[in-house]
Amino acid sequence: MSDLLVRGGRLVTSTGVQRADIRCRDGRIVEIGSDLEPSGERVFDADGALVFPGIIDPHLHFALVAGPHRTADDFASGSAAALAGGVTTFIDFAHQRAGQRLEQAVDQRLEEARLSRADYSLHVIVTDISRGQLAELPALTRRGFTSAKVYTTYRDAGFYCDDYTILQLMAAGAEAGWIVMVHCENDAIVEGTRARFVQEGKTDFSYHARSRPAVAEVETVQRMILFARETGCPTYLVHLSVGESARLVAAAREQGVPVVGETCPHFLVADESVYATDRAARFIHTPPLRTAEDQRVLWEALSRGWLQVVASDHCGYTLRQRTDYADITRVAPGIPGTEMVLPLMFTYGVAAGRLELPQLAQLCCERPARAFGLYPRKGAVAVGADADLVIYDPEPRREIRDEDVRSAAGYTPYAGMDVQGRVVATVLRGEVVYDGRDVLVPPGHGQLIPRSPVRPAELP
Repeated sequence: MSDLLVRGGRLVTSTGVQRADIRCRDGRIVEIGSDLEPSGERVFDADGALVFPGIIDPHLHFALVAGPHRTADDFASGSAAALAGGVTTFIDFAHQRAGQRLEQAVDQRLEEARLSRADYSLHVIVTDISRGQLAELPALTRRGFTSAKVYTTYRDAGFYCDDYTILQLMAAGAEAGWIVMVHCENDAIVEGTRARFVQEGKTDFSYHARSRPAVAEVETVQRMILFARETGCPTYLVHLSVGESARLVAAAREQGVPVVGETCPHFLVADESVYATDRAARFIHTPPLRTAEDQRVLWEALSRGWLQVVASDHCGYTLRQRTDYADITRVAPGIPGTEMVLPLMFTYGVAAGRLELPQLAQLCCERPARAFGLYPRKGAVAVGADADLVIYDPEPRREIRDEDVRSAAGYTPYAGMDVQGRVVATVLRGEVVYDGRDVLVPPGHGQLIPRSPVRPAELP
């Protein structure tokens, strides 16, 4: 059923907060106003709750295979966790292998993504353009795929992309209306540091942060900003962990460079001191956690607009895939988290006084939708938009527990932390798909959402 009237809630958008009712019909929002009367729709009483646009998670990894490792979450389980956290639309990745056509990579990944319960799209991880693959961009654009991702490290896992390929991709992307995402770590610095640590026998989890130094990120951020300036290609720098990276993005944007910066909740609620504790295995991700000062600057960056988006970088490996190795050179990095983005950002951002409610809607809804060609269909509560809503009770307090999360990873790095508020309902295209206890829709309920070309003037 996609006809719904949400009444009595406080509507949170990127421009403000107001008490408003929202009428949804045939999957779209048809009316927003005060004291709307039912007209045959199901009525949802949101009195006392906050009503956000559906969360957009533009950066996560379900059914990821990296070397011998595969994440526990597939598209069915991962999207169930997403819906429970208020995420109504996500963008995963199609990994191009050497010699493969880009469209072939996308089509293969779409077969897996069909299991999604939430709406979705795909970025294309580009690794090889030696056979004229860039000529495929216009055809992919017509199909609604308008973003790529490149990695500046991970040679052995088959993700690495050299600078020449990145520059050529950006030049072609600028013409085709694509945005290029970049994982920013200087490969030579990371691999050289890790090799030295191996020689010295420093491979347990306590060395994780030091094995991937902050300078590796900062150097690559500078280089990718240069590439964005030279090519004019919209460029999206993922999971920034260092305060200096945020300052570089802000300075580049002031100069008109078409760059967008993203960070993640784990960099905002934990720091590198975790690696000296028994919780280290819960935070093995790349880049690693940084200093408490970096964390402070990242919060400042979100508040002041230096960074534009918060995403989960969900990558649902199990704890056993860490503890069975206990070696930073053998584990697959990545943590589950899409379900926790909204509770963490509300608790440690809004409730802690670091962010205002409209800023939360900007960071997690409108700006990711704008950056990736989903807006205004997604990321907004407006007449004509998809009726994607999150109804959030801001009052209850609870401790996060491993047993409460829906990710097949079976744990959350945030276990033991307190959060304020909870998702009481998630609405996807006018249908309540999560009721605060259960995910109510089967695998395959989600729709592939075509995206528009991305131009520099339209970036958030």
